Amino acid sequence: MTTGTTFESRLDNPLLGAVMVGFSSICFGLIPLFARSLVEAGIAPPAIAFFRYAFSAIAFLPFIRLTGAAGRATLWGYCTGFCVGLGWVGYVKALALLPVSVAGVFYMTYPLFTLIIGWAVFRDRPELRAVFGGLMILGAAALAARSADQLGALTLSAILLALAAPLSFGLSINVLARKLASLSPLGRMSSFALGSSTGLMPLIATYPREAVLPATAEQWTLVVSLGVVSALLPQLIYTTFVPKIGGAKAAALGSIELPTMFAVGFFAFGEAIGWREALAGALVLTAIVLTPARRPPASVTVAASAPAKTR
Repeated sequence: MTTGTTFESRLDNPLLGAVMVGFSSICFGLIPLFARSLVEAGIAPPAIAFFRYAFSAIAFLPFIRLTGAAGRATLWGYCTGFCVGLGWVGYVKALALLPVSVAGVFYMTYPLFTLIIGWAVFRDRPELRAVFGGLMILGAAALAARSADQLGALTLSAILLALAAPLSFGLSINVLARKLASLSPLGRMSSFALGSSTGLMPLIATYPREAVLPATAEQWTLVVSLGVVSALLPQLIYTTFVPKIGGAKAAALGSIELPTMFAVGFFAFGEAIGWREALAGALVLTAIVLTPARRPPASVTVAASAPAKTR
């Protein structure tokens, strides 16, 4: 047996796969720690969104394909990534207006938008369990809104900003499942990241230099951590290990992302977690675990609740 074969066999270990996917979900859940800290440091939300995707765009650039069917798929990924980048700007702005736990519940409503867009745009009729899970997520969003209202932080603009990211994620998951079958996993991630980062450049150009470029070593550390710890590293881990454990288990492990956000709000920003936030979080976690993993028409294994992490 060769060394390469031995290494591959070790990667196929189900326990290792579960641990690594869980670890990647924790990394994704750390986003508010870096994003809100950068907002408080005076960095503009579009610049924060750009930095999050720029590292992945550069790292995965060699996997871009521009000709034939792969080229058309890349264009789909690029345009969808552009939408995701704009949606993520909304989430960063929402973090400045809402408690992390409330913004986190809204952030995790993306499975509901995935079902709605799949049904409305692609005529993909959801299963009963998926509908039930979507209703649970809707209830969780209502609880989160009520919690924000009690704290005096609820405004229509805050809700719309918080929902911009999960709406764009729902679109990206559907495009990933149906339009990008001709691309490799890294090719899909490359097209998304490139669209998300370069699409934000015109918006960044409207801000002064001091609102775009970090001014201290601490701010640069936050930028690098945002791009590597919450994007590039977990994306690579997730892409490598999800096929080894399956979509259903990945969905359950992916739900770790929300309690991680709650922990960030509590430990890093001193935000109390009330019963409404806790119940909303429990509803979202239950919905994600219950929603069945499905194999979409394009034969790309992706569940509404466990998408490839192109967010």
